[in-house]
Amino acid sequence: MECSPLDTLSDIFGDVLDPVFAYTADGRYLFINEAAAEFVRRAPLEVVGRHWRDLGVPAEVMEPLAARVAVVASTGRSQHYRFEATALRDLRVFDVSLSPLWTESRSVLAVLAIFHDVSEYFRLKLDS
Repeated sequence: MECSPLDTLSDIFGDVLDPVFAYTADGRYLFINEAAAEFVRRAPLEVVGRHWRDLGVPAEVMEPLAARVAVVASTGRSQHYRFEATALRDLRVFDVSLSPLWTESRSVLAVLAIFHDVSEYFRLKLDS
């Protein structure tokens, strides 16, 4: 039995504690793990296949990410950046890695986004 790349994502990233998303170049969610589902406060099945605009995600949050996703999808080159979000009055800081997911024919299927929460590091750094 042949596994799809998305089944493989679930096997690899399903239990990862950091939010992990896979986006199409046009902004649709192809995959989210449980941590990502908690972050967006929706079940994975409510998110997968939908565009971020359909979910009511604020444009000021998603448009910069969507632009980066489009670049990674078109160039095939990974990107890394820092993202800050305010959730329930707490500042959260993420180191974000964007990487292309390739098909067997070497075209980009999707862009994998891993949001590593480094908030505690920055809080400790500010306190010292």
